[in-house]
Amino acid sequence: MAKRPVPALSTDFSNVLSFLTEHRIVPLSPPGSLLDIARRIHNATYSLILWRFRLRRLSESGRPFIEEIASDALQILPQVMMGYGKTAKLLTRGVIENALRHIYFSDHPVEFDRMNREAKWYLTQEFLFDYPKTHPVFIESERRFDAVNRLSSLYSELSAGIHGRRVTDLEMRVALGKIRYSEDAANREAPLIERCAEAVNFLLAMFHRDKMRSFQVEDRRIILQTMPSKARLVWKEEA
Repeated sequence: MAKRPVPALSTDFSNVLSFLTEHRIVPLSPPGSLLDIARRIHNATYSLILWRFRLRRLSESGRPFIEEIASDALQILPQVMMGYGKTAKLLTRGVIENALRHIYFSDHPVEFDRMNREAKWYLTQEFLFDYPKTHPVFIESERRFDAVNRLSSLYSELSAGIHGRRVTDLEMRVALGKIRYSEDAANREAPLIERCAEAVNFLLAMFHRDKMRSFQVEDRRIILQTMPSKARLVWKEEA
């Protein structure tokens, strides 16, 4: 699938750029390199937000996590543009966590009720990564496109970046003043977000393949264009 411009995506990016400019998050005349990075992050995060508005008739135990994915994805781009790399990593990691929770709790409404009822009851992240590996939807697809394995590796990478940060100034004003947009940092951040989108979108597309088949063509293109060709092929064959 050639990555041709999608009108809705291009229009939304223009509106987002205007917002970021008005709020002085990006300069009035941003360099082309900044625009390229911003567009890449926008394309990835918009595709993740799209599920919140296109998936219909979700179970009560699955819906909150799709909403959380959208909430996390919405905030990633401005955080990167302001230089808050740790926050961007936390939000990207949150997308992964909520995608896995969505799959598990959609299948286990009783345990969803238990999670909300018992303050000390929770599922480990290791368990949530293991669950899709034995799920009927993903047993074959994971062999052909290892989305769960990719997310597990990305999760570890994001966690290392989150915990490896240091503050070298006691005075908060000085420390905050040193946080600013860095093209080098943004160039490192964008591929992490894209890797998250490609694997999460694949898992959601497989898990909700019948619903996604009913999406409008433009919406399907936005989601499928985040994935590599072999992932798109798996979805098309299954769909």
